[in-house]
Amino acid sequence: MAAAPLPQLATDIRDGLVLLLPDLPGLPATERPKRLAQALGLPADALTPEALLARLAVPSGAAPGDLWPVLVDLLRTAARGATRAAPNWSLAIANVLRAGPTEVQALGTTLPPVLNVTFELSDALDLVPGLAVRDGISLVLALPTAVPDDSTLAFRADGMELALVDHELLKLLAPGGLSLKGSLGVHLDRNGLRLEGGSNGKGIALPLDRAPAGLRAPSLYLAARDGGLQLTTSFRASLLGVADATVDGVGLEIRPTAGGYTPSVVPPKGLGLTLALGPAKGGGFLGEHDGQYRGALSLSLGLVEVKAFGILQPRPPSVLVALSAEFTPAIELGLAFTLNAVGGLVGIGRALDRAGLAAVVQSGHLEDLLFPADAAAAAPRILTTMGTVFPARAGSTVVGPMFRVGWGRPVSFVTADVGVVLELPSGVVGILGRLRIALPAPQAPVIDLRASVAGVVDAANGLVEINANLAGSRLLTSSVEGGLALRAKSGQDATFILSAGGFHPRYTPPAGFPTPKRLTIPIADSPFLKVVFSGYFALTPGTVQAGAELSAVIGTRSTGVSGRLSFDALVRWEPSFGVMLDLGGSFALRVAGATLCSVGLRVHVDGPTPCWHIAGRASVSFLFFDVSFPFDEHWNCTGQAVAPPPPDVCRALEQALDNPRSWEPVLPDGVRTMVSLRAEGVAAGRLLHPLGRLRFSQRTVPLGIEVVRFGPGRLPKPTTFDVAVTFPSGAGTAQPVTEDFARADFFDLTDDQKLTQPAFERFRSGAELTPPPTAGSATRTTVPVEYETKWLGGTAPAAPWRISDAAFQAALPHGAVGRSLVHELSARYATPLRKPVLKERLFAIASRDTLKAHTGSLSKNTFTEAAAQLRTVTGRSGLLQVVPAYEVRP
Repeated sequence: MAAAPLPQLATDIRDGLVLLLPDLPGLPATERPKRLAQALGLPADALTPEALLARLAVPSGAAPGDLWPVLVDLLRTAARGATRAAPNWSLAIANVLRAGPTEVQALGTTLPPVLNVTFELSDALDLVPGLAVRDGISLVLALPTAVPDDSTLAFRADGMELALVDHELLKLLAPGGLSLKGSLGVHLDRNGLRLEGGSNGKGIALPLDRAPAGLRAPSLYLAARDGGLQLTTSFRASLLGVADATVDGVGLEIRPTAGGYTPSVVPPKGLGLTLALGPAKGGGFLGEHDGQYRGALSLSLGLVEVKAFGILQPRPPSVLVALSAEFTPAIELGLAFTLNAVGGLVGIGRALDRAGLAAVVQSGHLEDLLFPADAAAAAPRILTTMGTVFPARAGSTVVGPMFRVGWGRPVSFVTADVGVVLELPSGVVGILGRLRIALPAPQAPVIDLRASVAGVVDAANGLVEINANLAGSRLLTSSVEGGLALRAKSGQDATFILSAGGFHPRYTPPAGFPTPKRLTIPIADSPFLKVVFSGYFALTPGTVQAGAELSAVIGTRSTGVSGRLSFDALVRWEPSFGVMLDLGGSFALRVAGATLCSVGLRVHVDGPTPCWHIAGRASVSFLFFDVSFPFDEHWNCTGQAVAPPPPDVCRALEQALDNPRSWEPVLPDGVRTMVSLRAEGVAAGRLLHPLGRLRFSQRTVPLGIEVVRFGPGRLPKPTTFDVAVTFPSGAGTAQPVTEDFARADFFDLTDDQKLTQPAFERFRSGAELTPPPTAGSATRTTVPVEYETKWLGGTAPAAPWRISDAAFQAALPHGAVGRSLVHELSARYATPLRKPVLKERLFAIASRDTLKAHTGSLSKNTFTEAAAQLRTVTGRSGLLQVVPAYEVRP
């Protein structure tokens, strides 16, 4: 039967008892519980603690939140599943009746004006593992006759105990585990639900009766969470006698499940530490954030200031700790050099994120990873930066040292912070650096230059990346900003890019390459005079890019003079030196927001070969008149540039064939060497494995494809070069080998193509030879086993002395082969090959409008091959373009 609100409950119980009491004394003992249950509004066989709680506690609609209904349901579930068949309970109405598990007694036949129904559970009740009510539960309903709306309910659970005995952290703070005992009091009337102890953001504060010795200011809170209950505690305690710890938010969460409730431990929301042990003084915190624990520690050890930051992630498990120690005064190293600080970083289950590292450099927050100045104020940002640069990754580890070196007298006005971080097992190396030059002193610098540098060296993938930033720098009274970025990569998608301040406006950098900030110096910065200089320089395999802008404003935005001058240059060397230059300038005079006159100029210059070419437009505006002057001129036209003598590519290829470095022995697929062999009288690296292959590869010129130039020199005519490498007998097989070649060194590319097309591509560079299978009749060579014998201790026997076969067999397990990893793991000498999971990059011809593949064309391995195929297309080839194959629409 559904529970009713208090006024209706008062009326129903009183009406039922009025009918029952006259007959109750004459009823048999076995009938009394049934009739009492019916009078209270329960089924005849439901006079049980569970049913009485459901009826008398009014869980439905009694509270503005869901705390009270969930608590009542938890008590009912615990009473139903108690270890005893029927827990000790009693139901009493003063001077009217008394009921228990075994009998119902009649004490009177009339009802008082105020009917006090008292229900009690005297036994200890285990609600869930870790939470119990030890001293009983009482519930009192006051049901007045005259005004049913004045009915009240008073509930009390004494000895409510929260016990966390298996939590390792709590065992350190409270030997034997944490056990808190308190009381819960609830009052319900027409004004709603009230709980004793008050409430805050953590929940209802329960008054405590008992706490473990050593805990200071303990508190216990009860709150509703996601259809269940949560009990959390906060306290202070001593940590191993050396520090004072403050714990907040640890406790127990109880969630409803099928047929009951399941508890789970709530880890601490925060942990604070205060240390005062001899000369060591300091403190720190550890707080929960997005499922992680993040914290900082500052510790003074007299002459050393130690700072630590850490991130702990339970799932998947990972930990990241950065530690630094600053020396006051600094340690003298000689020649005015000092060691100002040392530190280190360790991350288990953490990796180095290149994009995150580049973003930190560009934002000017690299100091968050290298000896932060104000660690206490910047702790949240520092921890966020650490998590961004070193994200969680299972199976990965980062570790590395850091140090700060100063130079100068009497204080270090030059300081350099350096950190080297190694990522395992990938072998990626991260380099963190920061340089500061502060003259005449760091405390009050007139010149303050700060450069942050971060780099990544990935030897396995042939990648080197460097990013630098001048954020926070000042020259006299002017700020200095700018950045630098470098990327050098070999292998697939090989490239080389260096940029200081950005790129030419028509150049699109590769995906993922950070565009550095413009190099900017405010020459003058006052309310009525602003002069700003900015510029950039960039170097790519096919171009050199440079540009600058000088802008000035005299006066205010509404009244004054403004002007700007700018240039963007693209420099080339082949077939001869040339420059493509874009110049721009403007001038404007404004009065009261209106422009009285203005002058603009745009110029494009290209030369000097085959001739100088200048084109552009000049415009003048004065009041209501606008005049423009276009121009386009050529001069000093000498025809095509005189190319240098044709290079002797064949001779260069012959030299590559004779170069030992062009030949490389290759192990069989999936094979690991068990021992390292020493080649006496043979050049290093020239030994060939008996089952291996021989590879010839050169980077002089691409093979099997038509080229028109060789570096700065142009060939007399388009030529295809090739090299055939075979065994003397012609037997065996040969597979092509590819290398990265700079396209601008072998093909004619326009300036636009150098800016927009791939700088490197893989072309055939040689061949890999596989010997033919050995015939059964082939000549075989037997080599005797030779070994060196040393006699340790005692008198050596007379020479010659040789070890016996039995002793030799016993010694074999201790040799190089027996102790090798392959032998130890009992692995096969040659392991099965893994199939490649990455698709080879292809290029295709597609429509410029729809990106659909052109009918009749095939995808090619390189951009150059696809472009050559495009030149063979007849008809409307201008509507087609070469794109990566993955961009083609079906």
